[in-house]
Amino acid sequence: MGPEATAQLYSNIITIFQQRYNAIYDSDFPEIVIINLPIPDVVENNQKNDIVLQMLSESVKKLEAFGVDLIAVNCNTLNEFLPLLKESVDIPFISIIEETIKEVRRENYQKIGLLATETTIAKNLYGRLLPEKIRLISPFISEQKSVTKIIMNILAGKKQDKDKELVSKIVERMKIAGAEKIILGCTELPLLIKNNSDAIDTLEVFAKAIVREVVNITVVK
Repeated sequence: MGPEATAQLYSNIITIFQQRYNAIYDSDFPEIVIINLPIPDVVENNQKNDIVLQMLSESVKKLEAFGVDLIAVNCNTLNEFLPLLKESVDIPFISIIEETIKEVRRENYQKIGLLATETTIAKNLYGRLLPEKIRLISPFISEQKSVTKIIMNILAGKKQDKDKELVSKIVERMKIAGAEKIILGCTELPLLIKNNSDAIDTLEVFAKAIVREVVNITVVK
């Protein structure tokens, strides 16, 4: 969730294995099972939590049947459901939000901007996990409406220069407000905003974390 962001995450994982572990043959890469789940929209403030949770739970059971050793949910917004999903199977999960916050703490940032879905912002999914000493800067209401429209455009395959310019303006405003970095807290946003030195690419952070866990699991086995 969403499909294109998941494809990019897969590509990032493969690239890391190629560059860091000299992977060449198919046997050099991990076995990966991808479930592209057609859940109701969660970009805007979704009210269909029961349906979403049921679909996620069913997919987790499918992954359990496949015999996976690790589950990664490639969506910031759906981290809201991870505590309940963890209770349903005896398989470790990796959280994109927790891994991004680890990155923030490693770099000792004190003020962080966040661009994300309305649900992620409204549920304070980052704020509730950040240490108290780290200040989180969220978009203004008008900016959030723009970010939501941009995310929906990306989901539709429309990566427009005007959207990129608008995100850049919001990023600049957050920097003026004191943000040292801006988290691209929706996995669609890195598809539009690439190699931006002011941003934390959650897709890239998540890919590195997944590879780390996969390698650890392989060593243990």
